[in-house]
Amino acid sequence: MTDPLRNVSALMAFRAKNLRSNYEKCRPERVFEDWMLRTAALTLIASIAAVVASGLYIILSGMYADPLVLAVVPVSGVLTGVATFYARSYTVRSNKDYRGALIDASIVHVIGFMLTMAESNVPLKKMFQNISNLGDVYGEDVALEATYILSLVEEDGMDVVSALRLAQSTSPSIAWQELLIGIAEVYGSGGSLKEYLRGKYQAFTERKRMDMRKFNDSVQGLSSIYLSLVGIASIFVSLINLVFNMAGWLANDSFVWLDAIVVVPLGSFIVIRMIKASNPEA
Repeated sequence: MTDPLRNVSALMAFRAKNLRSNYEKCRPERVFEDWMLRTAALTLIASIAAVVASGLYIILSGMYADPLVLAVVPVSGVLTGVATFYARSYTVRSNKDYRGALIDASIVHVIGFMLTMAESNVPLKKMFQNISNLGDVYGEDVALEATYILSLVEEDGMDVVSALRLAQSTSPSIAWQELLIGIAEVYGSGGSLKEYLRGKYQAFTERKRMDMRKFNDSVQGLSSIYLSLVGIASIFVSLINLVFNMAGWLANDSFVWLDAIVVVPLGSFIVIRMIKASNPEA
């Protein structure tokens, strides 16, 4: 059973180039083919479980004489298998996007640290070695990217420029890709790394400042809208509750309590999540 499963997983891996790219950008410990093998196994198990469950339900309910009902059995297996595969794929893509967002949020601080080291004439390899040891300061994802560059140099025997170019091609962060491409070009051409990092630091600092300004404006606008809606909704609910009481359809303040206990807390939770998700420093 293992060989056919490996053949299926190999075919799926060959056809899923975008998925391979997303998976590699997550910097996992397992190779992509191993992940595909596990995905194929889970997909097969989920399909079999769906077929068995739907078949047992049809048998126990006595509907096995209807051909249309019997067609549900294979369809449920196929749909469950497809859903399982795409759920696994979505998890990889979501993890890649999340890593990219974390790197983007801290890259300006990383560039500032690299600029400080460049002004002290610290070698480029030593810069990434220092960054790889500061995951608790600049984030584990940035440290992992720096560790990957070091592994290409020390374990695979690449030169620094080649390692930077390969690392940027598999990075989940566009900003980190831009930084590595620029460093590779400057370092390879003998340019001034210090001046390049200074320019990048100023550019990313200005970008961060603009992002924070937009975030503050959006928070103010969202807060104003939310407070207005809460106030209007509370007045509206109170009026509805009063009308129902006067009409004899309601003997208490149920609508008011529903608004206070459910609607307002739920709305506050949604707004807080929206603000947190849009925070450039999140």
